[in-house]
Amino acid sequence: MRIKINGAGKDASAIKKSVIDILKKQKMTGFLSITLIDDRKMRSLNKKYRGKDKTTDVLSFEINEEGILGDIYISLPQAKRQAKLYNVSIKDELIRLAAHGTLHVLGYTHKEMEECGLS
Repeated sequence: MRIKINGAGKDASAIKKSVIDILKKQKMTGFLSITLIDDRKMRSLNKKYRGKDKTTDVLSFEINEEGILGDIYISLPQAKRQAKLYNVSIKDELIRLAAHGTLHVLGYTHKEMEECGLS
């Protein structure tokens, strides 16, 4: 299993560890890319792929072919706002968003995550 994390700096290893733990529990292997981006890029992706002309915290794209699980994009500015709102560290919020995105890449819906206590 390979996890590539772009733009996370010192928090990359903690994010990677949490994602690997999820993949192991789900018995999944493959390549997963996680990229931290700004609000402008996130808004553009959200508009293009979801038809919503606003930023969001995380977008996941399931690929699931030839050993590639998918791509996850996290808005770093949105993660910072949410960390402040939830009174958690930015590292913890990035881990939460990466976990959420990973579960989406694995095919979980929001409802399924809630039912399994994974949201």
